[in-house]
Amino acid sequence: MNRALIIRLRQKSQCYPLNSILYFSRMKSYFILAFIVFIATKGACQDNEKLINELNTLIMPIATVNPEDGFEDLEFLKEMAKDAAIIGIGESTHGTDLYNKYRRRIVRFLIQQMDYKAIVDEGDILAAERVDAYINGQVDSLEMLGELRPVIANRTELEWLRLYNESRPEKERVHIYGAEVRGFYGIIQKLKGLYPFKKVDPVLDKFTGDVGMGYKNLSKQDFKDMEKAAEKMKAGCNASSCRYYLSLLSQQIDFAYRQRFGKDDFNVRDKYMFEHINFIISKTFDNKVIVLAHNGHLQKTKFSGLSSMGYLLNNLYKRKYFVIGTDFNMGRVNTYNLKTEQYENAFFNEVEDKKAIEYYFKQCRYSNFLLPVSNAMTNTVTAPLVGRKIKMLRNIGATGRIITSSLRLSENYDLIAFFNDTKDK
Repeated sequence: MNRALIIRLRQKSQCYPLNSILYFSRMKSYFILAFIVFIATKGACQDNEKLINELNTLIMPIATVNPEDGFEDLEFLKEMAKDAAIIGIGESTHGTDLYNKYRRRIVRFLIQQMDYKAIVDEGDILAAERVDAYINGQVDSLEMLGELRPVIANRTELEWLRLYNESRPEKERVHIYGAEVRGFYGIIQKLKGLYPFKKVDPVLDKFTGDVGMGYKNLSKQDFKDMEKAAEKMKAGCNASSCRYYLSLLSQQIDFAYRQRFGKDDFNVRDKYMFEHINFIISKTFDNKVIVLAHNGHLQKTKFSGLSSMGYLLNNLYKRKYFVIGTDFNMGRVNTYNLKTEQYENAFFNEVEDKKAIEYYFKQCRYSNFLLPVSNAMTNTVTAPLVGRKIKMLRNIGATGRIITSSLRLSENYDLIAFFNDTKDK
């Protein structure tokens, strides 16, 4: 080092001894902190690697999403879900085509290999009635009422179900049901067909003009008028079928009012779906059903503090309620834009949040896999991951809003189907 520079440094340190001590002390602290960070990072990386390695010993590859392929990779469900009366097949979004395709494969397996004959979808009861009539050969058209559509609308799948039912006795036939009434159009048209309620037609006509779930043009007085109309209809509604559909109309009035004016609509909606599923189970020959709905409706604990349908089903059926949740890392999803009132294709990038389950799942050796959650809970390395509260950032609402609330996988799902990319490769 230059001699003149050394002399100047010595002089400076003699003039400012305290500053020099603080300077070197501070530098020492920085080095110690950097060392600690390095060790911690190295440890965290090793822990993460160990976790992923253990997950890799538990996951099973999804061999195919094609409903036409064999069921070898699903055979384990015969043992895992043998005691189930209700098998819920969830979806983290309503707009992922890959989910729909894979769900059709699981449904076929449950029908053909585990004798499930009742399918309930998170859709309109009246639309599902039309679909059920079609797959059972009672009608040859799938024309729907108004703008309503059932969740199960894939034509190839409906043709498969129709062919499956064709030569079977009623006890062995598959039936499709809706879980709720969506909008007023379908239920009012159904009631008009059962009984000509001419005295209340003006009120009915106003409500049938608001198809769907928005109800933004309806006032509180409109709902009061509709309640009065429903009461008048009861007087001339003696048949059991008429009373049944009137009860559905009353449920729809209650839910629509709450959704329109912000009055506990989620709890009420899921309570009615829960009640209707129980009613369907009582009608089946073997008291078993498949339920198709969003993960949030099917999860076993409360959804963001709300009493979901799954929470109510789990409290009643306990071990007889089996839930398959679905999840993905990145890809395109069809979402509904409330401003434009149009569906649009939104892209979701891969998850980078270490507090989200997808961050860990995306590192596993299989791009698409199944994880039995109970197996993960018996593994000392993976148990903390599925047993602690963690986010599922690809739980996405119909409008594209990411649901950021945390949940414990071990308390909500029995099996997770994970897809790294929503592209159907």
